[in-house]
Amino acid sequence: MRVLETCLYVTDLGRAEQFYSGVLGLPLFAKVPGRHLFYRLEGGMLLLFDPRASAQPGDVPPHAGSPGGHACLTLDPARTDDWEARLRAAGLNVTRYAWGDRGESLYFHDPAGNVLELAPPRIWGITV
Repeated sequence: MRVLETCLYVTDLGRAEQFYSGVLGLPLFAKVPGRHLFYRLEGGMLLLFDPRASAQPGDVPPHAGSPGGHACLTLDPARTDDWEARLRAAGLNVTRYAWGDRGESLYFHDPAGNVLELAPPRIWGITV
């Protein structure tokens, strides 16, 4: 098995779209104004829901959480410095954490307060 989708919750979808599409450069796959943004990543999906809307009954079971979750996206280790500069240029506070010989992670917050991480898969011993 592998993770197919990861859900984070945001209360301002407009700010979230500017951040995820603009700052991170992720390709928007689907959007329902006032409810969600879906981003297609390599081998999976990142789903951003407004919890006020996703908690309502509908075609799929209602679900909601609150901002403050965590997601880690893969990072080419050769681009760690580039990504750190890009995130800092966007005004983000970035924490760089070394995992010994397995690589380094970049931690930062999205506008909703979710903790995002960019890291090479090898921090978990995963080779691609």
